[in-house]
Amino acid sequence: MTEDGKRKFVAKRFNEHVKLLATLFNALSIATFGAAFVVPLAQGQYGVLSGGHWILIFAALALHLAGHAALRFMRSED
Repeated sequence: MTEDGKRKFVAKRFNEHVKLLATLFNALSIATFGAAFVVPLAQGQYGVLSGGHWILIFAALALHLAGHAALRFMRSED
């Protein structure tokens, strides 16, 4: 394998790991956002913003933004 081919392979492998990390953050974000609505309903509360569950919405937003930030670490495969 040439040096250029090896560099492309390493970049491609690294990018796949970065995409998996971003997917993890987004999956956690979706789960947290869902919990922000499911937990109050399971407790018989019908106001999402009551009882401090709004913090889960902000945590979901932060996880989603972390997923976007992770994608900035992708390397060029050219």
